[in-house]
Amino acid sequence: MGKKILFMTARQAYVPMFWNETCESKCREYGFTVDLPSREGDLDSPDWSAVLSGYDGLITTWGSPVCTGDFLKQAPNVKVIGHCAGSAVAVTDATTYDSGVKVTTANPVMAEAVAEWSLMATLVLQRNLTGYAHLRKNEQPDWKDNFNMADLKHQTVGLWGMGDTTRHLMRFLAPLRPGRILVCSKHASGSELAQYGAVKVPLEELLRESDIFHCLVGVNRETYRRIGRSELAMMKTGAALVNGGRARLLDNDALIDELKTGRIRAFLDVFESEPLEADSPLVTMDNVILTPHNAGFPGRDRFMPFLLDEFNRFFTGGQMVSEISKARFETMTHPGLRL
Repeated sequence: MGKKILFMTARQAYVPMFWNETCESKCREYGFTVDLPSREGDLDSPDWSAVLSGYDGLITTWGSPVCTGDFLKQAPNVKVIGHCAGSAVAVTDATTYDSGVKVTTANPVMAEAVAEWSLMATLVLQRNLTGYAHLRKNEQPDWKDNFNMADLKHQTVGLWGMGDTTRHLMRFLAPLRPGRILVCSKHASGSELAQYGAVKVPLEELLRESDIFHCLVGVNRETYRRIGRSELAMMKTGAALVNGGRARLLDNDALIDELKTGRIRAFLDVFESEPLEADSPLVTMDNVILTPHNAGFPGRDRFMPFLLDEFNRFFTGGQMVSEISKARFETMTHPGLRL
């Protein structure tokens, strides 16, 4: 008998974002029936409890309800949840994992997009692209400063964190042969890092040695605003900080003050307040590049197909490639963390 799956979203706009012909093909192949929301107005505050009992799996995304253990008691047939986004913390809690229901996420797909953005940031900063390039209408390239760039083969790229994004980024970087790839994470193993020519170091060494420092760790009680004034002061003059991960890894005021000195550069995709305020000091700085929190946007059409593959692996007795254990859940970014 085929499996019934509910895409648990109250936002009709998410259906065309995630659902496509590939999803339909996979459902035919796997024998899945996926129910999608049909009317925006009826689903602003849906009563999920009225429909949950008939499903074998749930797909969540931004704005879906938190699938606590008590919530899942209303869905006795549900054995697996797939989160159609990155961190599953927004839709699960510790009791979810105690319930015996398995959880997976499309984070590997999103992480690849963030890693692509991070690679772009690395090369733009290493090449000092904004220092001499023609980027706007009627702006001439700077021929006097045309050789003001670094050789990646002599640069140290520092990666704070050891999740899916870091793994993708190391894979992208390895063929370019940067001078060094340094990684700070208690989850990093020497054997895995060796595949990419990377070396594990403490955070302080990562800050001191990196020419380009990437913030790619999740936000939790250990990492919340971990990079403050003293940490930023450790960075080399001329070094660059890249944040395509979480804004709350940094002390925002300390970052702005350090950037105002012109001593370091930054390439940022995430901010304490979004959209970024028009009067933010970051907007006026020549040593800062800003993008509007879109590092992970490409590839969203692959989120749902990835989860359907995961569900098929689960229902046929295989191992899901992105399963979230309770231990891993406890290290993931908490969207509401305030200390």
